[in-house]
Amino acid sequence: MNEVFVSYKREDETRVGRLVQVLESAGLSVWWDRGLPGGESWRQQIQTALDAARCVLVLWTHDSVGPAGDFVRDEAGQAKRRGVLVPVFFDRVTPPLGFGELQAIDLTHWKGNSRDPFFQDLLAAVTAKLDGRPVPPAKGPMQRLVRRLTWSSLAGTVGFGGLALAFNLFSAQEQVCAMPVLQPQLSDLCGSLVMGHRPTKAERVAWDQCDGSCDALRRHVEQFPDGAYRTKAAELLAARRVIQTEVWTPGTRRLALFVRQEGAPARTDAAAHSAALARAQPSAERLCEGFAVTTAFRLKATTPEAQQWHCETTAGGAVCGFDGVAVCEVEERQVEETERCGK
Repeated sequence: MNEVFVSYKREDETRVGRLVQVLESAGLSVWWDRGLPGGESWRQQIQTALDAARCVLVLWTHDSVGPAGDFVRDEAGQAKRRGVLVPVFFDRVTPPLGFGELQAIDLTHWKGNSRDPFFQDLLAAVTAKLDGRPVPPAKGPMQRLVRRLTWSSLAGTVGFGGLALAFNLFSAQEQVCAMPVLQPQLSDLCGSLVMGHRPTKAERVAWDQCDGSCDALRRHVEQFPDGAYRTKAAELLAARRVIQTEVWTPGTRRLALFVRQEGAPARTDAAAHSAALARAQPSAERLCEGFAVTTAFRLKATTPEAQQWHCETTAGGAVCGFDGVAVCEVEERQVEETERCGK
């Protein structure tokens, strides 16, 4: 009976084959679906092997975490419920929702060497599952980080010996990468090494600049689709709020106004014009008040304006009327909507 089941996306078959070969060379009995015929018999054989496996390796890649990786995610879910799941990173991706809390073995840089410390971590995890023991802490990430952190990058901040001592105090990548010393440089380095689910420096800087903007979050997800903040960004976008703000904008409305020739004659045309405009004021105000009666406008001032004069001259002087407009100075109510996806 095959004790180790490998769940993967067909597009990754070449890399999977190399891993299976090295696992079998290490003495493990491995099942994968290469060479199985199609149809219902194929599906049943996979389910039978999955149910019988005492350890299930799920290989997270760009294809398996994508929309077409539903079979891989389903097999991973079944293995997780049984407590036999060992997730493995073949690509630098974020695991699907529900699997991020499980520590995955990082084989993104693995070249097929059985002595590679990351492969040794995988071998130790598989053996622990087969023996019914807890999976031991991974050692490969610590060796990689110690190897790449040079004295020059630490000088003036903390001694290398102090950092090495800190490594011995923590058993998980997340704890090491979140150490309070050397931040944010240490976290940035972990992100560049695909360790501890930390963001790269570029992603961290971009995330800090989002500042509650929904558009900025959308751009962030597009720029870093597999980034450390992908799940958090999705949660913030799902909780999007629309804030409405009332704004009053100055404006002018011009309404038709007609003033008849009436009243006492004035001695000059200018005086007759002034008298006509004075008579027009109440009518202009009524027109503007009627226009601004809704809550969409606030009336600020009214001015009658003549466009065509009609004057009649008599022995006593001139009487004028006009065709014109009531100029209504108003403020118009507008509602501006702002998206907020605050962090």
